Amino acid sequence: MRKSDIVANMENDFSGIDPPGRPVVPTSAEARDVLSLLDVDGSRLAERVVTPWWYHVALGAIVALFVASQAMPTAAMSVAIVLGIVALPVLTTVYSRRYGVSVSQPAGPRGRRLLLMTLGVLVAAMLSGVALKLAGIALSWVMVPAVLAFIVTVVLGRRYDDALRREIAARTHARS
Repeated sequence: MRKSDIVANMENDFSGIDPPGRPVVPTSAEARDVLSLLDVDGSRLAERVVTPWWYHVALGAIVALFVASQAMPTAAMSVAIVLGIVALPVLTTVYSRRYGVSVSQPAGPRGRRLLLMTLGVLVAAMLSGVALKLAGIALSWVMVPAVLAFIVTVVLGRRYDDALRREIAARTHARS
């Protein structure tokens, strides 16, 4: 029996009413079949959550633009920030449309830690860019935290993807 048939049958069963006024409940065998199909879907999802090489590079470039913007004159800084803000949803939309996957949150503790580490480094890079500007140090030094933010975004982003795939697969296997 196909998954769509099972789900359709379950929907039809739930829309019916048993004579005593209670909804019809699927059998345990039907419920196990649907759960096993969900496990297969989870495994397929874990395989599909493979980010292409260009995604983290583009994301790193956007992050580096935000950090480097701290060294720019006010008008240029505003333009750079607006470009970055526009580029982020464009990047995520292109990825989700092209690959059919959109991930909105970490799937487990390792992914959460990697995400928080990445955000911590990025905040530190932004603050260091501001501090360099306020201290009157040559603005070219802002490129150091910008490059660091780019590298961290690419490296930890790939590690995050790996953790996400493993955690999705682990959730799937834990239910089995």
